Amino acid sequence: MMHQMNKFNLFIILSFSFLLLFQNNSLAQSNDLSSHIAFLKNREIWISDVKGKNQKQITSDSVKVDDFKFSPSLKYLAYTKILKYIDEPGLWNDSESVPQKTVCSIVIMDLQNQKIIKEIMPTEDTWIYISKWLPDKKLLYYSSSGFDVSGFYVYDIQNDLKKEVEYDKASIINSSDYSDDGILMAYIDDSGLGKDYKESIHLVHLRLNADKILVSKGNINDIKISNDKNLIAFIEVTETEKKYFDNLWIYSITKDSLENLYRSPASAKSMNENGISWSFNDQYIGIFFPPQALILKVNKPDSIQRIRGSDFTWIENNKIIFSLGNNIYLYSLNTNKSELLIERASKPVLLREKSY
Repeated sequence: MMHQMNKFNLFIILSFSFLLLFQNNSLAQSNDLSSHIAFLKNREIWISDVKGKNQKQITSDSVKVDDFKFSPSLKYLAYTKILKYIDEPGLWNDSESVPQKTVCSIVIMDLQNQKIIKEIMPTEDTWIYISKWLPDKKLLYYSSSGFDVSGFYVYDIQNDLKKEVEYDKASIINSSDYSDDGILMAYIDDSGLGKDYKESIHLVHLRLNADKILVSKGNINDIKISNDKNLIAFIEVTETEKKYFDNLWIYSITKDSLENLYRSPASAKSMNENGISWSFNDQYIGIFFPPQALILKVNKPDSIQRIRGSDFTWIENNKIIFSLGNNIYLYSLNTNKSELLIERASKPVLLREKSY
């Protein structure tokens, strides 16, 4: 049952209630980027059709693009532009070669005319990174002064305004997930201390302005709403005899039931990494933590396929594209085989227009 909202839950709902206003217009403004692949090639952003053909360069920043994210409406592109390289923070022996770290700005491009509309510069003592696109032409990004996140910010394109967001609230927004139609939002919050500490998955129905706690666990790492909006997958990290394990759970919204689909030794995870991904027909679910992907059939979870690589992305119900070495490959679940798709490229993304 939907419970009475506290002030914090009310903030979350009000912050995203404009999703419904925005979704009415987004599909009417569609462009020709949907169902294309975007990728990095020679440190620039390119697109192609799903067969890797008809390649077109989007950026021209003199071989300086490090990472990128397209807005849900596919009207804007945010990318990090390399400004310089510095030594990676840490303690290094004299005999070690110190790794290099990129210092980047964040560039925002209007894809309708491919013009730069904003470049956000880092400060002298922090680095900045793209987190995710929010509705209503807003970009969430974060800063770091070392190994930890030091602050979250939202840049509002329409008003050309940058605003710092309270850390706890931004952390919740950063880990949230939305249904493609913008009606449902899932997020994680925590409560309690010590033995009483727990993390809970909330489901917000933005049309009804209602917030429901679905399930609580000790340490929830990632959440993903299924395409049909009936299921939520999440990973719980547990400890047994000083060893850590990833547990893949499936919560059924319609049945109010919970099923443990898979358990394995815990994988390394990084900030803003989306490890869970449903196939478009929700028959498969991928655990996409580099350097490998695990793909499970939901109704037959013991049947697992593994792919070595990174940047895994669904491209069809039974096909995944990914990076390995300096190339992009296509993997078929039907044949359990990979084939070369795009040479000398990385970070493939299937562009899909969404309603938020």
